[in-house]
Amino acid sequence: MLEGGADIRFIQQMLGHASLDTTQIYTRVSIHQLKAVHDATHPGARLKARDAKSSAEEQGDDEALSPLAAEE
Repeated sequence: MLEGGADIRFIQQMLGHASLDTTQIYTRVSIHQLKAVHDATHPGARLKARDAKSSAEEQGDDEALSPLAAEE
């Protein structure tokens, strides 16, 4: 449920745990899910993704202009 997007507080209530610490004993987060959350929410990860997109766009511009440069 947690990896499917359920909030841990809802899981806590459904299991009837008084303490979130008890619920956390029974939860395990996969590395894949952890990376996905990091990439989606961490400011540094978002900057890195934006920089990669910007770099790819610049390379696309260079490739599109290379035939014009060859004509000169």
